[in-house]
Amino acid sequence: MNRTQFNTLFIGLSLFIGLFPSCGNKPSDDTYKQQSKFFAADESLSPIINEELDIFNMKNKRDSIYPLYISEQEAVEKLMNQDVLLVFTTRRLTPNEEETLKQKKYKPTCTELAYDALALIVNKANTDTLITVDTFRKIMAGEITQWSELNPESKLGKIKVAFDNPKSATLRYVVDSIMQGKQVKTDGNVKAAMTSAEVVDYVENNKNAIGVVGSIWLDDQRDTTNLTYNREITIMKVGRAEEARRENTYKPSQWNIAYNYYPFIRTIYAICIDPRSTGVPRAFKNFCWLPNPGQLIFFNAGLFPARAEYSVRDVVID
Repeated sequence: MNRTQFNTLFIGLSLFIGLFPSCGNKPSDDTYKQQSKFFAADESLSPIINEELDIFNMKNKRDSIYPLYISEQEAVEKLMNQDVLLVFTTRRLTPNEEETLKQKKYKPTCTELAYDALALIVNKANTDTLITVDTFRKIMAGEITQWSELNPESKLGKIKVAFDNPKSATLRYVVDSIMQGKQVKTDGNVKAAMTSAEVVDYVENNKNAIGVVGSIWLDDQRDTTNLTYNREITIMKVGRAEEARRENTYKPSQWNIAYNYYPFIRTIYAICIDPRSTGVPRAFKNFCWLPNPGQLIFFNAGLFPARAEYSVRDVVID
Protein backbone atom coordinates (compact mmCIF):
# COMPACT_ATOMS: atom_id res chain seq x y z
CA MET A 1 0.00 0.00 0.00
CA ASN A 2 1.33 3.44 -0.93
CA ARG A 3 0.76 5.64 2.11
CA THR A 4 0.83 8.79 -0.04
CA GLN A 5 -2.32 7.75 -1.95
CA PHE A 6 -4.87 8.14 0.79
CA ASN A 7 -6.25 10.89 2.92
CA THR A 8 -7.75 9.15 5.92
CA LEU A 9 -7.28 5.65 7.29
CA PHE A 10 -9.61 3.57 9.37
CA ILE A 11 -8.67 0.45 11.30
CA GLY A 12 -11.43 -2.10 11.68
CA LEU A 13 -11.12 -4.54 14.51
CA SER A 14 -12.53 -8.02 14.42
CA LEU A 15 -12.10 -9.86 17.69
CA PHE A 16 -12.97 -13.48 18.29
CA ILE A 17 -13.71 -15.48 21.40
CA GLY A 18 -11.88 -18.73 22.06
CA LEU A 19 -11.77 -21.40 24.70
CA PHE A 20 -10.22 -20.94 28.12
CA PRO A 21 -7.73 -23.59 29.29
CA SER A 22 -7.87 -24.99 32.78
CA CYS A 23 -5.13 -25.65 35.32
CA GLY A 24 -4.32 -28.55 37.59
CA ASN A 25 -3.15 -28.41 41.22
CA LYS A 26 -5.68 -27.41 43.91
CA PRO A 27 -4.28 -25.87 47.12
CA SER A 28 -6.24 -25.74 50.37
CA ASP A 29 -8.99 -23.14 50.65
CA ASP A 30 -7.02 -20.96 53.06
CA THR A 31 -3.89 -21.08 50.90
CA TYR A 32 -5.86 -20.41 47.74
CA LYS A 33 -7.68 -17.46 49.32
CA GLN A 34 -4.35 -15.81 50.12
CA GLN A 35 -2.83 -16.62 46.71
CA SER A 36 -5.81 -15.27 44.77
CA LYS A 37 -6.20 -12.02 46.71
CA PHE A 38 -3.50 -10.23 44.69
CA PHE A 39 -1.89 -10.26 41.26
CA ALA A 40 1.52 -8.81 40.41
CA ALA A 41 2.59 -6.66 37.44
CA ASP A 42 5.53 -4.63 36.28
CA GLU A 43 5.06 -1.05 37.47
CA SER A 44 5.40 0.31 33.93
CA LEU A 45 2.15 -1.48 33.00
CA SER A 46 0.11 0.02 35.83
CA PRO A 47 -1.90 2.62 33.84
CA ILE A 48 -3.48 0.10 31.46
CA ILE A 49 -3.85 -2.70 34.02
CA ASN A 50 -5.63 -0.25 36.33
CA GLU A 51 -8.08 0.56 33.54
CA GLU A 52 -8.78 -3.11 32.96
CA LEU A 53 -9.15 -3.73 36.70
CA ASP A 54 -11.56 -0.84 37.24
CA ILE A 55 -13.99 -2.16 34.63
CA PHE A 56 -13.52 -5.77 35.77
CA ASN A 57 -14.37 -4.87 39.37
CA MET A 58 -17.47 -2.97 38.22
CA LYS A 59 -18.73 -6.02 36.34
CA ASN A 60 -17.45 -8.73 38.69
CA LYS A 61 -19.89 -9.65 41.45
CA ARG A 62 -17.47 -11.95 43.26
CA ASP A 63 -14.42 -11.26 45.41
CA SER A 64 -12.15 -8.46 44.28
CA ILE A 65 -8.49 -8.83 43.34
CA TYR A 66 -5.83 -6.23 44.11
CA PRO A 67 -2.65 -5.20 42.25
CA LEU A 68 0.95 -5.36 43.38
CA TYR A 69 2.94 -3.06 41.10
CA ILE A 70 6.57 -4.04 41.43
CA SER A 71 9.42 -4.83 39.04
CA GLU A 72 8.91 -7.52 36.42
CA GLN A 73 11.59 -9.69 38.01
CA GLU A 74 9.92 -9.47 41.41
CA ALA A 75 6.52 -10.25 39.87
CA VAL A 76 7.82 -13.44 38.26
CA GLU A 77 9.49 -14.43 41.52
CA LYS A 78 6.16 -14.12 43.32
CA LEU A 79 4.56 -16.35 40.71
CA MET A 80 7.33 -18.92 41.02
CA ASN A 81 6.82 -18.94 44.81
CA GLN A 82 3.04 -19.22 44.32
CA ASP A 83 2.54 -16.03 46.32
CA VAL A 84 0.27 -14.93 43.47
CA LEU A 85 -1.49 -16.88 40.74
CA LEU A 86 -1.47 -14.18 38.04
CA VAL A 87 1.19 -11.78 36.75
CA PHE A 88 1.34 -9.28 33.90
CA THR A 89 4.71 -9.09 32.18
CA THR A 90 6.41 -8.26 28.90
CA ARG A 91 8.08 -11.66 28.61
CA ARG A 92 7.12 -15.31 28.64
CA LEU A 93 8.30 -17.74 31.27
CA THR A 94 11.59 -19.43 30.50
CA PRO A 95 11.53 -23.22 29.86
CA ASN A 96 13.13 -23.74 33.28
CA GLU A 97 10.48 -21.61 34.99
CA GLU A 98 7.69 -23.50 33.25
CA GLU A 99 9.20 -26.84 34.22
CA THR A 100 9.60 -25.77 37.85
CA LEU A 101 5.92 -24.83 38.07
CA LYS A 102 4.84 -28.05 36.40
CA GLN A 103 6.87 -30.05 38.92
CA LYS A 104 4.82 -28.30 41.61
CA LYS A 105 1.65 -29.48 39.80
CA TYR A 106 0.77 -26.05 38.38
CA LYS A 107 -0.02 -25.64 34.69
CA PRO A 108 1.04 -22.14 33.61
CA THR A 109 -0.76 -20.47 30.72
CA CYS A 110 0.73 -17.47 28.92
CA THR A 111 -1.72 -15.23 27.06
CA GLU A 112 -0.75 -12.42 24.69
CA LEU A 113 -2.93 -9.42 25.49
CA ALA A 114 -1.61 -6.41 23.59
CA TYR A 115 1.39 -4.64 22.11
CA ASP A 116 2.87 -1.40 23.39
CA ALA A 117 6.28 0.19 22.95
CA LEU A 118 9.17 1.72 24.79
CA ALA A 119 9.14 5.47 24.33
CA LEU A 120 12.15 7.79 24.52
CA ILE A 121 11.34 11.22 25.91
CA VAL A 122 13.39 14.41 26.16
CA ASN A 123 12.91 17.83 27.66
CA LYS A 124 11.05 20.29 25.43
CA ALA A 125 14.09 22.55 25.49
CA ASN A 126 16.01 19.85 23.63
CA THR A 127 15.65 20.23 19.86
CA ASP A 128 17.35 16.87 19.13
CA THR A 129 14.23 14.73 18.88
CA LEU A 130 15.28 12.22 16.18
CA ILE A 131 17.38 9.17 17.02
CA THR A 132 18.30 5.80 15.51
CA VAL A 133 18.36 2.42 17.20
CA ASP A 134 22.13 2.21 16.81
CA THR A 135 22.66 5.65 18.33
CA PHE A 136 20.52 4.77 21.34
CA ARG A 137 22.44 1.50 21.68
CA LYS A 138 25.74 3.39 21.75
CA ILE A 139 24.36 5.80 24.37
CA MET A 140 23.34 2.88 26.57
CA ALA A 141 26.76 1.28 26.12
CA GLY A 142 28.54 4.49 27.12
CA GLU A 143 30.07 4.92 23.64
CA ILE A 144 28.20 8.20 23.13
CA THR A 145 28.09 10.39 26.23
CA GLN A 146 27.61 13.98 25.00
CA TRP A 147 24.75 15.63 23.16
CA SER A 148 27.32 17.35 20.96
CA GLU A 149 28.19 13.92 19.52
CA LEU A 150 24.65 13.79 18.14
CA ASN A 151 24.51 17.46 17.23
CA PRO A 152 27.71 19.55 17.17
CA GLU A 153 25.67 22.68 17.91
CA SER A 154 24.13 21.27 21.10
CA LYS A 155 25.10 22.96 24.38
CA LEU A 156 23.33 20.44 26.64
CA GLY A 157 26.49 18.64 27.73
CA LYS A 158 26.43 15.10 29.13
CA ILE A 159 23.57 12.76 28.21
CA LYS A 160 21.68 11.43 31.23
CA VAL A 161 19.46 8.37 30.69
CA ALA A 162 16.62 7.73 33.16
CA PHE A 163 14.98 4.33 33.72
CA ASP A 164 12.26 3.19 36.05
CA ASN A 165 13.96 0.29 37.85
CA PRO A 166 17.04 -1.92 37.39
CA LYS A 167 14.81 -5.03 37.57
CA SER A 168 12.01 -3.65 35.40
CA ALA A 169 10.62 -4.83 32.09
CA THR A 170 11.94 -1.62 30.54
CA LEU A 171 15.61 -2.24 31.22
CA ARG A 172 15.28 -5.97 30.49
CA TYR A 173 13.88 -5.13 27.03
CA VAL A 174 16.81 -2.82 26.33
CA VAL A 175 19.32 -5.50 27.36
CA ASP A 176 17.60 -8.39 25.55
CA SER A 177 16.25 -6.69 22.41
CA ILE A 178 18.42 -3.64 21.73
CA MET A 179 21.95 -4.03 23.06
CA GLN A 180 22.98 -6.99 20.83
CA GLY A 181 25.38 -8.37 23.40
CA LYS A 182 26.77 -5.02 24.54
CA GLN A 183 26.71 -4.21 28.24
CA VAL A 184 24.59 -1.36 29.57
CA LYS A 185 26.84 1.18 31.23
CA THR A 186 24.92 1.85 34.44
CA ASP A 187 27.42 4.23 36.02
CA GLY A 188 27.69 7.88 35.16
CA ASN A 189 25.15 8.30 32.36
CA VAL A 190 22.33 5.88 33.31
CA LYS A 191 20.04 6.60 36.26
CA ALA A 192 17.60 3.91 37.43
CA ALA A 193 15.56 2.96 40.54
CA MET A 194 12.66 5.32 39.83
CA THR A 195 8.98 4.85 39.04
CA SER A 196 7.71 5.68 35.56
CA ALA A 197 6.19 8.88 36.93
CA GLU A 198 9.54 9.86 38.41
CA VAL A 199 11.26 9.23 35.07
CA VAL A 200 8.91 11.72 33.40
CA ASP A 201 9.49 14.19 36.22
CA TYR A 202 13.27 13.77 35.94
CA VAL A 203 13.21 14.53 32.20
CA GLU A 204 10.99 17.53 32.76
CA ASN A 205 13.55 18.98 35.17
CA ASN A 206 16.74 18.00 33.32
CA LYS A 207 17.29 19.43 29.85
CA ASN A 208 20.07 16.95 29.06
CA ALA A 209 18.07 13.81 29.95
CA ILE A 210 16.54 10.97 27.91
CA GLY A 211 13.77 9.07 29.69
CA VAL A 212 12.74 5.51 28.81
CA VAL A 213 9.10 4.69 29.66
CA GLY A 214 6.29 2.49 28.40
CA SER A 215 4.21 4.19 25.71
CA ILE A 216 1.08 3.60 27.80
CA TRP A 217 2.20 6.53 29.97
CA LEU A 218 2.04 8.90 27.01
CA ASP A 219 -1.59 8.90 25.84
CA ASP A 220 -2.96 12.39 26.43
CA GLN A 221 -6.59 11.18 26.44
CA ARG A 222 -5.91 8.88 29.40
CA ASP A 223 -3.25 10.82 31.26
CA THR A 224 -5.23 11.88 34.33
CA THR A 225 -1.99 12.64 36.18
CA ASN A 226 -0.93 15.14 33.49
CA LEU A 227 2.43 13.40 33.21
CA THR A 228 3.11 14.06 29.57
CA TYR A 229 1.40 16.39 27.16
CA ASN A 230 0.76 19.09 29.72
CA ARG A 231 4.38 19.03 30.86
CA GLU A 232 7.78 19.92 29.49
CA ILE A 233 8.65 16.79 27.54
CA THR A 234 8.77 15.66 23.89
CA ILE A 235 8.47 12.10 22.55
CA MET A 236 11.45 11.25 20.34
CA LYS A 237 11.06 9.73 16.89
CA VAL A 238 13.11 6.57 16.43
CA GLY A 239 14.35 5.00 13.20
CA ARG A 240 16.14 1.83 12.14
CA ALA A 241 18.20 3.51 9.42
CA GLU A 242 21.83 4.57 9.98
CA GLU A 243 20.86 8.23 9.87
CA ALA A 244 17.79 9.74 11.54
CA ARG A 245 15.58 11.77 9.21
CA ARG A 246 11.97 12.75 9.71
CA GLU A 247 10.80 10.48 6.90
CA ASN A 248 12.42 7.36 8.38
CA THR A 249 11.78 7.89 12.09
CA TYR A 250 8.57 7.18 13.99
CA LYS A 251 6.81 7.85 17.27
CA PRO A 252 5.28 4.96 19.29
CA SER A 253 1.73 5.55 18.08
CA GLN A 254 -0.90 2.82 17.75
CA TRP A 255 -0.60 2.97 13.97
CA ASN A 256 3.19 2.63 14.02
CA ILE A 257 2.94 -0.28 16.47
CA ALA A 258 0.33 -2.05 14.32
CA TYR A 259 2.46 -1.77 11.18
CA ASN A 260 5.77 -2.42 12.94
CA TYR A 261 7.22 0.92 11.85
CA TYR A 262 8.35 1.78 15.35
CA PRO A 263 11.37 -0.35 16.34
CA PHE A 264 10.85 -0.76 20.11
CA ILE A 265 7.64 -2.82 20.30
CA ARG A 266 6.96 -5.27 23.12
CA THR A 267 4.18 -7.72 24.02
CA ILE A 268 2.11 -7.60 27.20
CA TYR A 269 1.40 -11.07 28.61
CA ALA A 270 -0.85 -12.45 31.33
CA ILE A 271 0.71 -15.52 32.95
CA CYS A 272 -1.72 -17.53 35.05
CA ILE A 273 -1.34 -20.59 37.29
CA ASP A 274 -4.81 -20.39 38.86
CA PRO A 275 -5.85 -24.03 39.40
CA ARG A 276 -9.55 -23.17 39.64
CA SER A 277 -11.50 -22.56 36.47
CA THR A 278 -13.83 -20.18 38.34
CA GLY A 279 -11.08 -18.39 40.28
CA VAL A 280 -10.86 -14.59 40.29
CA PRO A 281 -7.26 -14.47 38.95
CA ARG A 282 -8.28 -16.61 35.98
CA ALA A 283 -11.44 -14.55 35.51
CA PHE A 284 -9.45 -11.32 35.37
CA LYS A 285 -6.98 -12.79 32.86
CA ASN A 286 -9.89 -13.96 30.68
CA PHE A 287 -11.56 -10.55 30.98
CA CYS A 288 -8.46 -8.83 29.56
CA TRP A 289 -8.43 -11.33 26.70
CA LEU A 290 -12.11 -11.01 25.74
CA PRO A 291 -12.94 -8.77 22.76
CA ASN A 292 -15.31 -6.53 24.67
CA PRO A 293 -14.48 -4.87 26.92
CA GLY A 294 -11.00 -6.28 27.67
CA GLN A 295 -9.32 -5.98 24.27
CA LEU A 296 -11.31 -2.83 23.48
CA ILE A 297 -9.84 -1.17 26.56
CA PHE A 298 -6.34 -1.81 25.22
CA PHE A 299 -7.35 -0.39 21.84
CA ASN A 300 -8.97 2.74 23.28
CA ALA A 301 -5.85 3.31 25.40
CA GLY A 302 -3.67 3.55 22.29
CA LEU A 303 -2.17 0.07 22.45
CA PHE A 304 -2.70 -2.57 19.78
CA PRO A 305 -4.80 -5.55 20.96
CA ALA A 306 -3.25 -8.97 20.43
CA ARG A 307 -6.52 -10.38 19.09
CA ALA A 308 -7.18 -7.61 16.61
CA GLU A 309 -7.53 -8.24 12.90
CA TYR A 310 -7.45 -5.03 10.94
CA SER A 311 -7.80 -3.77 7.42
CA VAL A 312 -6.88 -0.46 5.82
CA ARG A 313 -8.92 1.23 3.13
CA ASP A 314 -8.67 4.50 1.28
CA VAL A 315 -11.28 7.09 2.11
CA VAL A 316 -11.69 10.18 -0.04
CA ILE A 317 -12.98 13.21 1.84
CA ASP A 318 -14.45 16.01 -0.30
